[in-house]
Amino acid sequence: MQDNQDHIFDFSFIGLGASNSLIILNLLKKGLLSHFKVAVFESTTKSQNDKTYCFWSDPNDEIVKDLSPIIKHRFDQIIVNESKRQDISDSPYYYIRSIDLYEYTKAILAAAGIRIFHTAVEALTPQENGCSIVTKERDYSTRFIFDSRPPKIQINPKEDVYIHQSFFGLHVKCDENSFSENAFEMMNFSIQQDGFTQFVYILPFAPNEALIELTRFGAEKIETSYAIEVLDQFILQNFGNYEVLADETGCIPMTTWINPPHQYDTVLNTGASANLIKPSTGYGFKNMYNFSQLVTQRFESNDFKGFNKIAPQKKIRFQFYDRLLLMILLLWPSKGAVIFKRLFGNSHVRDVFTFLDEKTTWRQEIKIFAVLPFAPFFKAIYFLLQRRGLLRYLVVLLVVVVYSLFNASDEVLALYFSYLVVIIGLLFVGIPHGALDHLLSKRHDQGLYMFLLKYLSILIIYFVFWQFFPMIALVVFVAYSSFHFGESEWVQLRQPMVSLFDYVNAFLIGFATLSFIIFSHWHESLQIISSLSQSALYNGFEALRWTNVLAALSLGYLLVLSWVVRSTALLTLIFVLILSAQVPLVLAFGLYFIFQHSLNAWEHLKAGLQLRSKDLYKKSSRFTLGAIALFVLMFVYADHPKLDEVLWANFFVFLACISLPHFVMMHLFYRASSPNQQSK
Repeated sequence: MQDNQDHIFDFSFIGLGASNSLIILNLLKKGLLSHFKVAVFESTTKSQNDKTYCFWSDPNDEIVKDLSPIIKHRFDQIIVNESKRQDISDSPYYYIRSIDLYEYTKAILAAAGIRIFHTAVEALTPQENGCSIVTKERDYSTRFIFDSRPPKIQINPKEDVYIHQSFFGLHVKCDENSFSENAFEMMNFSIQQDGFTQFVYILPFAPNEALIELTRFGAEKIETSYAIEVLDQFILQNFGNYEVLADETGCIPMTTWINPPHQYDTVLNTGASANLIKPSTGYGFKNMYNFSQLVTQRFESNDFKGFNKIAPQKKIRFQFYDRLLLMILLLWPSKGAVIFKRLFGNSHVRDVFTFLDEKTTWRQEIKIFAVLPFAPFFKAIYFLLQRRGLLRYLVVLLVVVVYSLFNASDEVLALYFSYLVVIIGLLFVGIPHGALDHLLSKRHDQGLYMFLLKYLSILIIYFVFWQFFPMIALVVFVAYSSFHFGESEWVQLRQPMVSLFDYVNAFLIGFATLSFIIFSHWHESLQIISSLSQSALYNGFEALRWTNVLAALSLGYLLVLSWVVRSTALLTLIFVLILSAQVPLVLAFGLYFIFQHSLNAWEHLKAGLQLRSKDLYKKSSRFTLGAIALFVLMFVYADHPKLDEVLWANFFVFLACISLPHFVMMHLFYRASSPNQQSK
């Protein structure tokens, strides 16, 4: 019984690196572990100086006071790329050797009677009150775990950016006194870049002794032999003959990828697994210390609810800045040196440190950005939008802005511009995405001629129906269009279509979309509906009140659904709809139909048919021309004194007729592409 108790703990720490060490030191300092059974699992003896920890901070900050016993060196001056020294005595740069942190933590653990198990953790398995830590020797039960093991990074190429910050350093002793002990050099770009962003980092410890490190930001890690050659040449050229006392090597991931909280409620990721490494710089020590204070606060309040989700608050705009810089370093690595030279060369280093700590205001950030080269960042924004499929929404915004500018000076010019946008959009993707239905028919073993016969039959019958029962035809059009548009959005949300709930939600998404467009353009909509129905509906409904409220309710439903399904995908639809309310009905519907619905469907078809856009255009070309010919025939068929009204009325009739068989084919396509259908 006693043996079992020796293997049951309240808190366990997996790994004794920087993050877990700082948490342990903070908790023991406050006496918060004295009443608990605690264990540490570390597979190595931690007896070597394998890392360098550096940070900048006010001398009166807690981090400096707490770690003063192991701070090896303090620098009150900084040099960036061989520039003049800057005074940083109000926020000095501190240097800690990893071995000193390890030894200090182990001594504190020993004094507290906390045991270290020198064994590797093979797995964690959930238990009723905590987890089981599986090792080769045996299993250990624990209530809560701090897990600092490195994350298994799983990059999504469309979402994430990943490069390496690899480095190799030499701790050297020179024959001559060449260093100022009080000044360190952060980035020296005088070396060859060789297709990457590379610099030398110098930490002096004595007049003739320093750590001189070669660092690379890039997709490829630095090779030791290459680093030795570059450093040897650099040291000999700048400091003369030298003796190597030690070396240091490592690699820090620089990525926008976010590691999710641990799957078990009682396991808290720490260190890199807790996303504490700043993506654009690789600095993380101060973040780890701040994280340890956050954990300590939870202990003090005895609040362990959502233990696995303890995390510092992230400011979205700084994540955006990091993403842009990483994209530049990945795609145009030669621009890195220019950016960092401008950053440190034109801004006071204390402002840069505050920015890197993510504590600057908007005004300070604008001042910093003003000295940077604009072109790489604009290109990065372009590629970011393109990679995430958001470039089209920038186009929507530009269309609305240009239309508004034209409309302010010349309404006729604005009208022609809106027609041009709609026509180009329909020819580019609106009609072609529907002209691929013949490919979908092959999935159902239909020959081309039989497909065309059925397709045209449905189209003609529905067209004739429009001529005799326009109001019923209109209701039918709104009904199946609502489901068709909503089904496409539901697929975009990556939601399955298996239950009645899914079908109802798909319909309501489309219905809310059409309702918003109609009610936000009520007078224009009534004119077209009256023309379609050949009745005096306009006079009866023109004074309908609360149309703005109905439009707002439609938009509200989409917002609520976005929150319910925990997805931001619907926000792009909402963005398009809000912008569409600023332009006339025809352009508003065109913006939605082209840039939201048709482009989404195009991407779905590319994935489902496993074809490139180039191939899809080739296969749709004949049927695109056929659809255009049909519209021309319907236009010629029209005989109406008010050309504008009949033009757009016939356009909607044309859209209704051609979309009915398209709706059927796309629904069958979505059903066949659903994972639930494929598994049957």
